[in-house]
Amino acid sequence: MDDDTLFLAVIDGGSFRAAANASGLDPSRVSRRIAALEDRLGVKLLNRTTRASSPTEAGSRYAEGVRRLAEARAALLADVTGGQDAPRGRLRVAAPVDFGARFVAPVLSELSAQHPDLSVDLRLGSGFADLLAEGIDVAIRIGTLADSGLTARRIGLSRRVLVATPDLAADIRRPDDLRKLPHVSYRPGLAEVAISFQLGDNTHRIPQPSRFGVNSMSAVRAMVLAGQGAHLGPEWAFADDIAAGRLVRLLPEARFDAFPIRAVWSPTPFQPAAPRAFVAAMGDALRAASLS
Repeated sequence: MDDDTLFLAVIDGGSFRAAANASGLDPSRVSRRIAALEDRLGVKLLNRTTRASSPTEAGSRYAEGVRRLAEARAALLADVTGGQDAPRGRLRVAAPVDFGARFVAPVLSELSAQHPDLSVDLRLGSGFADLLAEGIDVAIRIGTLADSGLTARRIGLSRRVLVATPDLAADIRRPDDLRKLPHVSYRPGLAEVAISFQLGDNTHRIPQPSRFGVNSMSAVRAMVLAGQGAHLGPEWAFADDIAAGRLVRLLPEARFDAFPIRAVWSPTPFQPAAPRAFVAAMGDALRAASLS
């Protein structure tokens, strides 16, 4: 067991004794080797107590880097030898809250059931995660990507609809009628939302006053159902309500821009098996859900 692997054993086990049991070494020898590793790197990797050890901030970053290098090496060996590279280890995925709960969590659950050596860490949030800083293997992002240098693969398409309750929709017959209709915004703090779309050969950009702004699609849906305003959002979030008649499409002939759904990850020549399998499974799941 090399020093990097021994260091990971200390972190995973929580103590030098646990690492000693895993490696077959004496605890004092484990301690000396980790101290030598710290001397070579010139940084403190572990906070030590008499009973336990925990990584410092530098130690956490180093451990994450060592794990990624090990995964990339395993992927490289499988690629050049033609070996079977089964998903294993820990897979860390970030995704938007509502989309992640509805589409990403089931995929990860199935993937974990198929591969007993795989564990999953799903992080849901409305903001874009910093993949390197947070140790994320793959993030699911919807919409326009900044030029970040990340590797991105389009795996689906989120079509959008403008919806409101039947009562609010009753007076909406032409684009300018939208000006008098309040809007529930997905972004808090907006006093006005501009709705852009094409209708026939004409392009329209209609401002709507924003009475509510929240960063949760579930909360947006609840407010729209309560008659607080219209919303231009993902079709998948409102399809059941439209089918049941609780909500209706406004200007149903209008064409709204759809948003690409992408899997993004840090550039690497050889993507390990777990994130590679997840990205493929997500693409299949979105196609099955007609989000492609």
